[in-house]
Amino acid sequence: MATLSKFERFSKNLVFSLITICLVTGILEIASYLLLRFQGLNQNSYTFSQIISGYYVFRNTPGAALWQEVKEKPSDPPTVIDGNGFVSDHPIAETKPPGVTRIFLMGGSAVFGIGQFPPFASVHSYHRGVLSFALSPAGQLERYLRAQRPDLQFEVINAAASDRMLHQSMIYYLETLSRFSPDMVVSMDGYNDLFFGMMSGRPYAQMEAKLENYIDLLNRARSYQPNLVRLLNIGYSKYVYPYVEEDLKKQFFFKGDFEQEKYSFAAYKQVEGAFIHSSQRFLQILDHFMAVLKSDKVDFIFTLQPILYRQVNKQWSTIEDRMRRTIFGVGPNMTPELIDRYIVMSRYFFDQYLSRASQQRVEKNGFGFMDLNQGVTHLKSDFELYIDYCHFTVPGSKVVAELVGQEVLRRLPGQQKK
Repeated sequence: MATLSKFERFSKNLVFSLITICLVTGILEIASYLLLRFQGLNQNSYTFSQIISGYYVFRNTPGAALWQEVKEKPSDPPTVIDGNGFVSDHPIAETKPPGVTRIFLMGGSAVFGIGQFPPFASVHSYHRGVLSFALSPAGQLERYLRAQRPDLQFEVINAAASDRMLHQSMIYYLETLSRFSPDMVVSMDGYNDLFFGMMSGRPYAQMEAKLENYIDLLNRARSYQPNLVRLLNIGYSKYVYPYVEEDLKKQFFFKGDFEQEKYSFAAYKQVEGAFIHSSQRFLQILDHFMAVLKSDKVDFIFTLQPILYRQVNKQWSTIEDRMRRTIFGVGPNMTPELIDRYIVMSRYFFDQYLSRASQQRVEKNGFGFMDLNQGVTHLKSDFELYIDYCHFTVPGSKVVAELVGQEVLRRLPGQQKK
């Protein structure tokens, strides 16, 4: 038998190796397809909880289930976001049923029912997932109203979303909610507007900067991926990324002594004028929102959400005080100067200016105003309200809902307004 040359042996080995790689890859691809199909994941899907919107940058993803839903009972059916971005305990018809008082609850992640921001678990671990409708402020509000006034029919709809700001809520109302004949809108805002909007004074531009991220997410969901790649991505997202994400978020947190002089009230007073100036756009948007609601003859309750770092507050528990003193949420690109500005704004600005300025505007228009930081001052240190900087425990969600519910009942037609 003739001896093969070195080149012929290399060619033969290369062909054999390529054939082997193709066969193994093909087998893995087929196996991945079968596994994905068995799991019902054989179609590309958009798995993020927010999807691009032409109106307000993002909206809740229609048809998505709540992430790691926290239920009253494990046997409860899963909560799914409907085609309008709403969360409720029943399908919401565009035509309101006769005799129903329809209330939309709007705002950011605290209202939506989001769980603990990961780094705060180093102080004390609470639930990470999203509260079911029944446990969320919206569901708790509906339950409270029905118990207090069983003679009336109430329908409370969760129209909040993580990261949402006031200007987005206004556009969301114009684009979607106004078609559903609401009787009342309750908007619970403050933290997102502080973090994303009032720091810069340009909330529209601040959120528009995120538009490209949502476009990329949508394009990725629409693009073709081999089944093996998709299976690996799903495995990474489910089993690896949560730990990576937690470590990344820890890097974006500032830890320090918030009692030092640069975070004092005297330091705040030196920059109060700049804070007031940057907040005027937020107050103007509040005026715009109220004008829209007034033209539609829809009642309105504007609520400043509870924030852990404010000075006017509940009596902090030991856990809440440790969270308040040792951890403060900041963005990954914030300079030390911006961090200092953010801290003093969070601690003092609502109490010293924004709460009063918002109340004057709202009540001048005949609408209801609530500052829930003032509303929770009766809560003692044995009650845990916060699980991080602004999100609620399950009992805390109930307390917040009942405080709002009292104002809702007071504003019903025929009730005396004190």
